Formats: sequence, structure tokens, C-alpha cells
Amino acid sequence: MYGTIIINDNIQNSIKLLESNIDKLDVNGNVFVLVRNEVDAIGDVTNDFLDIIEAAVKLKYFYVNTIVAPTKNVIPSNLPDNVLYIVWLAKDKNHFFNKDVIRESHIWKDVEWGKRAKNYNPKGKDPGNVWIPTKDDGKANITEHILLDTSAIINRLHKCSTQEGKDTIYLTSKSISSLNLDSSITVVYSNNDYVPPIPSKISYSKSINDKPNNITGSVIWGTSENMDKIPDGSINVVITSPPYWDLKDYFKKGQIGQESYNTYLDRLYKVWEGCYNKLTENGSLWLNINIRTKNGKVILIPRDFVAQCRKIGFHYKGVLIWHKSSGIPTHDKNIVDRHEYVLVFSKSEYLIINDCISNFKDYKNESINGGLFWNINRKAGSVGKHFIHPAIYPNGLVSRIVQITTNVNDTVLDPFLGSGTTLIASVLEGRSCIGYEYNEGFKELILSRFNNEVDLLAKLKI
Repeated sequence: MYGTIIINDNIQNSIKLLESNIDKLDVNGNVFVLVRNEVDAIGDVTNDFLDIIEAAVKLKYFYVNTIVAPTKNVIPSNLPDNVLYIVWLAKDKNHFFNKDVIRESHIWKDVEWGKRAKNYNPKGKDPGNVWIPTKDDGKANITEHILLDTSAIINRLHKCSTQEGKDTIYLTSKSISSLNLDSSITVVYSNNDYVPPIPSKISYSKSINDKPNNITGSVIWGTSENMDKIPDGSINVVITSPPYWDLKDYFKKGQIGQESYNTYLDRLYKVWEGCYNKLTENGSLWLNINIRTKNGKVILIPRDFVAQCRKIGFHYKGVLIWHKSSGIPTHDKNIVDRHEYVLVFSKSEYLIINDCISNFKDYKNESINGGLFWNINRKAGSVGKHFIHPAIYPNGLVSRIVQITTNVNDTVLDPFLGSGTTLIASVLEGRSCIGYEYNEGFKELILSRFNNEVDLLAKLKI
């Protein structure tokens, strides 16, 4: 029996290896699958890490988490994809895991945790699922973000999952000549005839920065399952964070998210279909959503959204990693969730993005910047005790998507406006925005935020 199995292969081979090795895994063992999303000649994603999770669950593996790490090898498709996915699986929830051996030291207690002493662990930071270690100057300032190579990642996985008396095996069909692995890891190399297609190179466009002309923000109160009030072909980009299924109840009858899962998906299909019709031919759709677990069962909402959008006619172009440095400590068998996914779809074959994507400098390591890792944190604290919306995402996330997908005076749509972030960020960037919101209880919050953050209430139609 193996205590740890590490697989590093293409997605098709990885699924086969999961199937053939499940009976060789110790009852407390872990499996880590290292994969990249795979694209075809026009940059459409053909296979992704979600396929690994879906197959693993069918094989009766227990899904633990998905770790992401940047890599130097950028897939030259429609997006600068520099994401390595590490799908973490186990036999069951009682798997062995030693998080203490992969903790990083705190930069400084009072900076990272303030007065919340209960969240400070003298052993070090609770490790998260974004693997970008840091160096600091000893005075609470990060001096470098570290790019881990394949060997460092494999050794780290081995270190935190090794059980006494149990072997670690590394299965791959990739070249192993340059690896520098722990001597206790057994490497098994297999042949692989799969040759991935060569995608087209990334083609950037220049953004047009005209002066804003009659920019407005509009809120339509009602469900976005019917968006007949918007002309077809009039929207340049859709940016949204749809409600999760069976998670947050905003206490209004008929809201999306509190019905059966199949009904939930049926209702959202109508929304994505409406978005497709409203977009211009060169328009794109950006969906912020994450994997959900309930009672130990994984709910692959992103996987279902991908299937829906493909059926409608969208081209699935990749996944942006929204990296959040802050996180709430978790239990001993898992690590902190510090990222969410933004699924990217285009209406035409090629996604057109502006070259300003290379200007985003979130990390003190140029090998990481300019790709699909964006380190943007939510503001600390709540939006106010009088408001009911607890899940506000940051203006900066929307602003960047607006900058790389549109030009000044274009129009943005958010079919789930919520607290109004997309509206505010778009207007601040010189774009008009239309938002659908089902819950009129958010009206006071949107007015307050628009007044405080934009200071142009005359531009708001609500």
C-alpha cells in the first residue's frame, strides 16, 4: 500500500492512473494530481482540472482541495495561462496530513493578525491552497514571492503527507532528468503517446482610452432569467458572481439558489443564454464561482457552468485565479481556501484582450506577474450593520477585467448585481454598466456605495 501517490501527466492519462491505483492507496493515504488545463489550436480549453475532480469522485475518491501554483511555462493560448493545478484526493476524510511541516513563519504578529491573538499560531501561518511562498525583511515587509519548481512542489507534497512505514510513489510520463526529488520517493515512468495540439499565440489589442461620454449606471429590478429590456448585441462584456446553490438565503421568495440543484442549473442556463444573446460578436463572459462541498460531498458548480456555456455556444478559454492572501484557519486535515475561480468564455473563436494585462504587478517576482494569478483582497470589515449583503467582492477584480476586455464608453452587464461592485467599478473605468438585481433590499446599499465611491449619483439610474 502507498501512503502517498503523486501523479504528473496529461489529464487523460491521469484519470487512467487514478483508476488503476485506487486499490493500492492506504486507507489513510493521499493522492495529488498535477495537471495543466489543455487547449486546442484556437485556444479553447478541451480538458481541465475539473475533469480530474469529476472522474475522481466517480471512482469514489474523497475530494479534499485544489492547490494552485504559478509556473514559468505559460500556455500560449488566448489567455496567458501560468497555472498548475494540484488536485488533492484521499480514500476518505480521515486521511493523514501534517500541515505543520509546510507552515511559513509569520511576518509579524501585529501586522498579520492585529489584536486577534486566537488566530496566531506560534508554529507559523496556516498553509493555504495558493503555493507562492514569501521572503521578508524581518520588519513586516515581503521582499520576494517564490516560484516553486516541479521538484519543490513534489517534495512539499511528500513532506506533508508522508506516513511512517508507507511509501510515496511518483507516476509520470514526463521527463524526469532534471528533477531533484527526495530519495525516499519512488519514481515510475510510463510511456505516453498523447501529443497535445499547438495553440495559437496570444494576440493582444491596444485599449482605446477616449474621454468618457455619457457614462451611466443602470439597475433593473427583477430576475435576469429574462433580459428583454437589453438589446441583443449591445454588451461588450459580462462580469458576474452568481449565487451559490443552497448557501446564502437573502430572504426573498423566488431567489435563485434555494431550489433543487437541477432547477438551480436550469434557471442559470437561461441567464447564460441571455448573456450570449446580449453580447457583441467579440464579447466575453467572466464568471466568479468556486467548488462547493456539503456534508463531505463535492458540488462541481464550475464544471456544470462550463458544460452549460459550451452547449449555448460559448468558447471556454480558461480560468483566472483570484488569489486572496487573507484566509480563516481551518481544521487539521485541510488547508485554508485562499483562491476563487473566474471562468472565462468568449462568444467568438478568439478571445480579444487588451495588452494592459501585463501591467498588473501583484507579486515581487516577474516570473509570476502578467499571468492568471491576481492577488486582490477584499476590504476588511463589513459594509455596515444596516445592509444585508455579506459577500462583496473587490472593485479591483472587476476593474481589471473591464480594463482588459473593453474600451472607454463600452457597456458592461452584471446579471447578479448584488451590492453594485460591477456597476461602481465600470463607471469608475469610464464604461457604462447595466445590472440586474432580484432583491430590492440591496437598493439602499447600492445607493450608499455609489454615492461614497463614485460621487456621481446623477449618473445612476435606479
